[in-house]
Amino acid sequence: MIKNFLLLLTSIFLLNGCISITKEVPSYDTYRLSLKNSNNQTNVPLNKSIYIYEPKSLSSINTKAINYSKEHFEQEKYALSKWSDKPTKMLQELMANYFVSKNSFNYVTTSNIKTNTDFRLVSQLVDFRHTFTKTNSYADFSIRVFLIDNKTEEVFFKSFTYNKVAKKSDARGVVIAFDELINIFLTDLNNFLEKSIIKSK
Repeated sequence: MIKNFLLLLTSIFLLNGCISITKEVPSYDTYRLSLKNSNNQTNVPLNKSIYIYEPKSLSSINTKAINYSKEHFEQEKYALSKWSDKPTKMLQELMANYFVSKNSFNYVTTSNIKTNTDFRLVSQLVDFRHTFTKTNSYADFSIRVFLIDNKTEEVFFKSFTYNKVAKKSDARGVVIAFDELINIFLTDLNNFLEKSIIKSK
């Protein structure tokens, strides 16, 4: 009887311990990049199709962790904040959604299913992190893009580099700054593609 009582008491103690440990573990804040309204921008109908590849990147950059560094030294990550997906996947999705919303192309795809398109967009994500200096903190974003004409194999190249002061030096502050930068990049990328495709005709 006493043995059963002690066993029951131990079980209750362990169960309460597990529940309290679970309650003490804080949850992650998960962030994603979002597409802003692009309807107010001029649209140049290109009558072309494009395949958008997922950007290539170093694994240290391409992580769900929201990274930061101080004075461009050792990289660390926010303990309780993360991206909803890897930056390259978010960028691929945003580029495709942006071009679909612009209605410039006849057809936009990111599918792994092999399809014939007029152009393919290949890119390399170079920098994507929160950098602290003595006075401010910045969202740093850099990407190289290659637009390839599938018929002629002509390549158009451009490198895009941006940084923006984060209004708050925390994960949420840098996410807002990245959101603004990516939407500027999408507008610049669209202008680059329009000029390149018109030049290729």
